[in-house]
Amino acid sequence: MDQGVIDYIANVFDNPKLTQHVSAVQMPLPLSRLAEIPLDAGVNQCQGFCYNSKKDVFVLACINSENTKQIIYEINPTTFKVVAKYEYSHKKLLGHMNTLTYNPNNNRYYTTNAVVDGYIVTPIEADSMIVEAPIRLKEKVFNFAFDKDRNEYVSIVPLTNSHRTINYYDSNFNKIKTYKIDAEHTDLNNNGAYAGNGNTIFTTLTTFVFVDEEGVVKNISPYTSGMEVEDMDYRNGQMYMAVNRKGKVEIYGLPSLPFSVNA
Repeated sequence: MDQGVIDYIANVFDNPKLTQHVSAVQMPLPLSRLAEIPLDAGVNQCQGFCYNSKKDVFVLACINSENTKQIIYEINPTTFKVVAKYEYSHKKLLGHMNTLTYNPNNNRYYTTNAVVDGYIVTPIEADSMIVEAPIRLKEKVFNFAFDKDRNEYVSIVPLTNSHRTINYYDSNFNKIKTYKIDAEHTDLNNNGAYAGNGNTIFTTLTTFVFVDEEGVVKNISPYTSGMEVEDMDYRNGQMYMAVNRKGKVEIYGLPSLPFSVNA
């Protein structure tokens, strides 16, 4: 999420009343750089990233600064070579593509616009790569993930510089529950989303934040400064993430986490 999105969501929400305590910051995570992804002309940053278990590919969404051009890359998960790409010019439907998640039950990706319309989630059929009609939620939505263990969607929305709200939706996008948490961060920047067995992971500009199924922040772990972890997903028990760093888009790996998730 870049400054344009931060400006879009700033000063929108009331200050939250926390329902859960916050745990202490833990040790830094050992991220390993795996590859740089060469970008085509017209895009200059990544925003969404997920793993398609049907095709066995990583899927990387890249955009330009004006949110008028989007390219989705399919990447071999072992060689990290681009094996396919799909180009779009859908500012109204795709926009900032602020996170990308894959639902294997209906073979669709979901992304959030985050710039033109902060209430929509846009599906993309994963075989045809056709962009479908957006789904409008009652609440704003920016970082979005599908929890395949529970057949639920999870949305993470910045509230204030420090606080976040986490909304949970069933498979028909009906809201089930919501929690307000303190991410212990100093601005609205909020990136990525992973959901598994009720647990949620997202990042700020400097930390990974792990929230359990009861909305309790269980762990906040820093990562190396100078890079922006944009989105993440699991493959074969290991977490992978897409990163914007010094004008480049890179893939990093994290062999183990300081907390347990069902991946």
